[in-house]
Amino acid sequence: MNGKQIAERATMQSFLNCYFRETGNCRLEETKNWPNLEGSIPDSLMVSKLTSQDIALLVPLKYWSETGRHIFHFPVYYQTGSKQVHELDYVTMVSIVSKELLNEQGRTDSEDELMLRVILSSQNIQRYVEARTEDADALQSPDFTYIEAEQSLLFGHLFHPTPKSKQGISEKDEWIYSPELKGQFQLHYFLADPSIVIQDSSEDRSASEIIKQELAGDLEISSEFRRTYCQEESRYTIIPAHPLQAKALIEKEEFKKLIEQGTLVYAGPLGKKFTATSSFRTVYSPTSRYMYKFSVPVKITNSLRANLQKELDRGVEIAKLMDSKVGDDLKERHPSFRIIKDPAYLTIKTTEQESGFDVDIRENPFYENDKQASLIAGLCQDNAYGAPSRLGAIIRKLSAEEDRSTEEVSKDWFKTYLSMTLKPMLWLFEEYGIVLEAHQQNSIFQLQDGYPAAFYYRDNQGYYYCESKVDRLQKIMPELSEKSFTICSDEVAEERLQYYFFFNHLLGLINNFGTEGLVSENKLLQLVQEQLETCSRDSEDEGVNRVVSKLLHAGELSCKANLLTRFHDMDELVGSLETQSVYTTIDNPFAQGVMAVHEK
Repeated sequence: MNGKQIAERATMQSFLNCYFRETGNCRLEETKNWPNLEGSIPDSLMVSKLTSQDIALLVPLKYWSETGRHIFHFPVYYQTGSKQVHELDYVTMVSIVSKELLNEQGRTDSEDELMLRVILSSQNIQRYVEARTEDADALQSPDFTYIEAEQSLLFGHLFHPTPKSKQGISEKDEWIYSPELKGQFQLHYFLADPSIVIQDSSEDRSASEIIKQELAGDLEISSEFRRTYCQEESRYTIIPAHPLQAKALIEKEEFKKLIEQGTLVYAGPLGKKFTATSSFRTVYSPTSRYMYKFSVPVKITNSLRANLQKELDRGVEIAKLMDSKVGDDLKERHPSFRIIKDPAYLTIKTTEQESGFDVDIRENPFYENDKQASLIAGLCQDNAYGAPSRLGAIIRKLSAEEDRSTEEVSKDWFKTYLSMTLKPMLWLFEEYGIVLEAHQQNSIFQLQDGYPAAFYYRDNQGYYYCESKVDRLQKIMPELSEKSFTICSDEVAEERLQYYFFFNHLLGLINNFGTEGLVSENKLLQLVQEQLETCSRDSEDEGVNRVVSKLLHAGELSCKANLLTRFHDMDELVGSLETQSVYTTIDNPFAQGVMAVHEK
């Protein structure tokens, strides 16, 4: 297949799985029940009837997944009321599915924004696939570095309808700033009078001192600049900015006036080069002790990517908690489980709530050891070129080295991974009422001898404090949540724990074991059940037992709906923790006795 075909099929794969999961509008049927289908196709297909339009989607099935992410056999088809069967292209797919959703709501308008973003996403995937052809082997190699894994997501979120849509960036800039294209670039810097600077830090150094010390050691910056501006006694605070954001900032009238007054100086691009991580606006250099998370004037998937003040404050707050008894207890109980801290931030006072200068300073735990570190999404990413995923390559290598079946190795690997993730997640929830938004892109593991040895959670947005247990944290930090607005109801916290870690994270990992043919998904789901049963026996906490009981016994559970969230044009970075996304109800694959009976 060429790049366009690969991109369009990947787009259809993600979009249809979202639609089937979020609406439940599909059923498994035998292909022979549809005699109008022609060609050599599998014996089973997913059938989805778009009743208001008298259309049936007919999707041949290559792999049935107990975790809900099925693999389709292409081409896929649709049948009209006249019983004519046509091949389905991705633009027609978005059009008729969107129309069905609109009809269900009694709407007569069009859903052009969703269509636009799906097209943008597919075109971007095509560009990435074509650009990375020479990396086909490296993208699935069991030997990799942190940044290689970060830049491996050519398809993106496998349960998202527009995983690679970007608005507000030119194709030329994509080649420089997008992680998929591996561009490198200098950061831009501003010199700001301290009177207009807002900053905070959990360390014994201020955010300003962290930046100055980093630049003072950058020999690619002139000695004159380092001598004049990187010393503590320098009049100015130095603020880094993403190049795309810097271009936008210097055009704003408010900042033009500050520059004219001399309280703000644009120093331009300086120093060593950075490259984008999987999050686009978080940048990395292997020779820097810190990463930087910027605001950028780009809309990615659902959201304009801007650092909100409450998120900057949340990062510092969590860093302080990790430097307190909370972090000490976590390290003692679960030494392989680590939280990457965002210990400081800088921004500028403006008439607007967020200035655009907002920069989150994040520690770089892979500064001296970047080998075999990968986000979970990079481990599970479908290979664009038909090769195994990185997980498949790792497990098969271990299987050959140990002379054991891939099933045996997979179960041992997964049990090791569960022990260093599931238990600490529930412990944090039980002990301190902290829930982490541990989806696949926020979750990093590091291997040793092919097996998981350490787990890292990163994000200055994704934390929830359970209302019923917040007093435990306030005894340690009385000012808790005053600026971060992180306290939420137990119900919301439990729903987020259930979705982000169990549904998004674990089901995504289990699915890749299955789609790679390493071990049946059922057997790994049973391992999760066993761990949950153990946690339930060991815990007397009402919240933990409530979450575990739902996972083990509820036939259906709440799940985030990425397609419906996108359909309703919701920006997930705006609004309260309770109302950022659409949630729907889906079958619970973790539940005992309720798992799907179909096998590959």
